[in-house]
Order: sequence, then C-alpha cells, then structure tokens
Amino acid sequence: MWVFLLLKLLVFDLGHVLIDFEWMEVCYAFSERCARPTHEILEAFSRVGELGYEKGKISTQEFLGELNTMLSADMNEAEFRVLWNTSFRENEAMSIILEGLKRSHELCLLSNTNQCHYDFIQQSFDVERHFDNVVLSYEVGHAKPAREIYRAVVEQVGVPASQCLFVDDLEINVKAALDFGMNAILFTDPEKLRLDLTAHGIKV
Repeated sequence: MWVFLLLKLLVFDLGHVLIDFEWMEVCYAFSERCARPTHEILEAFSRVGELGYEKGKISTQEFLGELNTMLSADMNEAEFRVLWNTSFRENEAMSIILEGLKRSHELCLLSNTNQCHYDFIQQSFDVERHFDNVVLSYEVGHAKPAREIYRAVVEQVGVPASQCLFVDDLEINVKAALDFGMNAILFTDPEKLRLDLTAHGIKV
C-alpha cells in the first residue's frame, strides 16, 4: 500500500520545463552579429556570466558592456535584447498540466534567470498566471543548486520543505532540493511528469 506525504506546495523550474529554448541558436545569433566564431561567444558568455548576472550582481547594461568589451562589439541594448531572447517558446503541454494543478495546489516558480530573460518571458507568455509565488535568482541573490535559494522558497511561502515537491530538469538541482529536505522530481517530459506526480499522490 502506498502512503502519500502531505504536499502543499509544488515548485517548478522554468527553463526546459515550462519554457523551452535552444542555447546554440542564441550563440549563433551573437556569432553572426559580432562576426566571431561560436566558441568565442560561448567563452565570453561563460566569463561574463561569472560576474553574477543571474544573481543580480550586475545590471543588464553592465552585462552588455562587459560582453561588448570581450567581443570588441558595439551592440546597443535593443540589439542585445533581441539576440539574448532568441528561441524562447512555451511548452504548451506543461501549461495544461499547471492549469490543472493550480486548482488543487499552491504553485511556486523557482528559476535561475536574469532580468532581461525573465522580462521577455513574462511579457511574451505570462508565466506568472500559473503561480502563486515566484522566486527568481537575480532577485534573491542566490542560484540553484545553492541551499539558500531553496530556503528562500520555504521562507517566502511559509511551507516546510517536507511539504514541498520540486520539479527541475537538472539532476544537480534535484539533488540539492532533496538534500534541503524537499521532495523532488527530475523532469524529462510532460507525460513522464504526469506519472511521477501520480506516484506522489497528486492527481493530474
């Protein structure tokens, strides 16, 4: 006989769960604009990313300035935003699942993201329509898999970790959530998620 835990809060990642994208398409777009090979674009993203854009330590304007310096480019902010937001699309099957879950559970979005990406995604797809709470890395100053960002969720919502179920596509983030005391599911696709939720006693 299965014994189901009381799960009050369902916590979902954003990228490659609700919103899909192709990172190499972004790299190709910057490569064409800056006349640089993709490996230099990837290296620049990695080095500039270490400045903490996803943790809110630098602004979009500062991030762009550092990128322009590294790539010897002269992109303005409007150009950057178009290139940086290339290829985002909503996973419609996941949207349907979330619409159903919202009727019976409190939902929280937990995402490693930056202001430019999130502004575009919210304006384009209104992802917040699904969620009662939103925890974003650039707003709280921490990023998965750091323990602090999971703590930010339980403190903001007021639900103990043991009553949270976290869904993410990266194993390292799932493991961190489990270590923090949450229940967790490794996301692969919507149909597998339906089965996993059912196994946790959640009707989908």
